Amino acid sequence: MLDTIIGKKDNRRCIFIAEIGLNHNGDMEVARAMIEAAAAAGADAVKFQTIVPQQLNSIYTTALLESGREDFTDESPWHFFEKFTLTGEEYAELQKLSRDLGLVFFSSPFDELSVELLETLDVSLYKIASSEVTNLPLIKKIAKTGKPAILSTGISQERDITDAINVFRKNSGGELILLHCVSLYPLEPAQANLMRIVRLRERFSLDVGFSDHSRDAKAMVAAAALGARIFEKHFTIDSAYDCPDKDVSVTPEQFARMIESVEECVDMLGSGAIGYGEHEKGVARAARRSLFARRFIAKGAVIKEEDLVSFRPGVGIAPNEAGLVIGRTASTDIKKDFLIRREYLV
Repeated sequence: MLDTIIGKKDNRRCIFIAEIGLNHNGDMEVARAMIEAAAAAGADAVKFQTIVPQQLNSIYTTALLESGREDFTDESPWHFFEKFTLTGEEYAELQKLSRDLGLVFFSSPFDELSVELLETLDVSLYKIASSEVTNLPLIKKIAKTGKPAILSTGISQERDITDAINVFRKNSGGELILLHCVSLYPLEPAQANLMRIVRLRERFSLDVGFSDHSRDAKAMVAAAALGARIFEKHFTIDSAYDCPDKDVSVTPEQFARMIESVEECVDMLGSGAIGYGEHEKGVARAARRSLFARRFIAKGAVIKEEDLVSFRPGVGIAPNEAGLVIGRTASTDIKKDFLIRREYLV
């Protein structure tokens, strides 16, 4: 589960990714501060989004969304994303800062040129955004790097995910992880569909994490209970900071509490063993019952069911083992209310 790429901290069982995305607003000072805050909050990795705006949106995007026809051109979608564009040198600086702070740095490329840029940094893994699940040429490009990848599955049908997985596997031997994701901002509780985590894992035989767009960490905890062990959450420096994903982003303090809550949930799941553990043995001794003599039992007497009674504590023969006692011969006198001990039986 990417353990060799993203090392877990402090013997944790889960991996936590701070999704900085575009929340830096193209400001390197803010980007550096977010990385530092993510490290302080306990994140294992930070993820950005790498975009060439002209490779993302058609110049007819606005017209096509409004009328379905190429009635006019509009470069405003390009200009919007240009505000968040960073250079290769800037990414290299952020990558070094991340590494110095013990974080894995990676990104979601939205086009093949962005993959080539990230390859100059030799990033250790890639994220494939939900919007790009059907962009098979991009997935092939990422796969051919041989790096592991995390595939988000928002706005995706089963066939879309299947096709994406097949293309990745055909072109790479790298590890592939799925993330359950619902592409709503924010995600309301009734729309979370967390059981999809289980279905995705069963259907594709891959580890499945959770990319969460809800306002708090409750869904993360529930996802952990369903088996997710990789968690991605949008991250901001401050709740008052204006950024693209502010409505679904958590502060450093909230991120740290999220880690604590998720790890506590995983602790609570335990191993699933049916029997009780060492910690309960003291309780069992005090609360369970043992067989005692209901009345005086003389040496040589054959012990009958009516000779026995069960009392606490559970330090002797349990009532459900009475068959080991009934019909046996007493090897010594057993006083009334004395514990029936195995050495008293012949």
